[in-house]
Amino acid sequence: TYEEKLNYFDSNGNKQGTVEREEGIEKCLLLEAVQIWIINSDTKEVLMQQRSFDKENDPGMIDVSASGHVRYDETPTQALIREGKEEVGTYAFEKLIPSIKRLMDFEIDFSKVGRKGKYITHEYIAFSNQKLENYIKQDDEVEKLFFMKYDDVKEMIVTKDENMRIPYNEDTNKLLSLIEEEIINLEKQHTKEEI
Repeated sequence: TYEEKLNYFDSNGNKQGTVEREEGIEKCLLLEAVQIWIINSDTKEVLMQQRSFDKENDPGMIDVSASGHVRYDETPTQALIREGKEEVGTYAFEKLIPSIKRLMDFEIDFSKVGRKGKYITHEYIAFSNQKLENYIKQDDEVEKLFFMKYDDVKEMIVTKDENMRIPYNEDTNKLLSLIEEEIINLEKQHTKEEI
């Protein structure tokens, strides 16, 4: 089997070494991950995925558009593009690349919510008016892709819905505020264009 090598870090974000993915997750080492929120620029709905029921960690849970580990020899941007193409399809993701914006980085410890993994997560956003059928899911990782109203996604996170993979904490709250700012800015642009 292909073993993914990842960097792990100390609490100050200094690289400590490399580790096999599974070992890093099991030992709760601080690993690096990326996430992207793909939002439909017309409907303001978020492209979400249900994780495959065959996945070892958090099977069947609802997660953000695309996410994954940063490999030891990648930058976060390279990891994001690789994971995005894998999870939502190369064609659709390549069309998004010019609009991708980095939002923030934060540390997330899944062991605090009874799950596995500890991450420095690089969060990104992109707006696109592509239709759902443009996105091609990765069969072994993703059960299904679907759009969800942003407010419904937020409610699932804030109420700590057991089906939602994104945990709720101060950082998530800050992230949601940044996403909302981006949505408001987009709406202002649209209004300007219509005038």
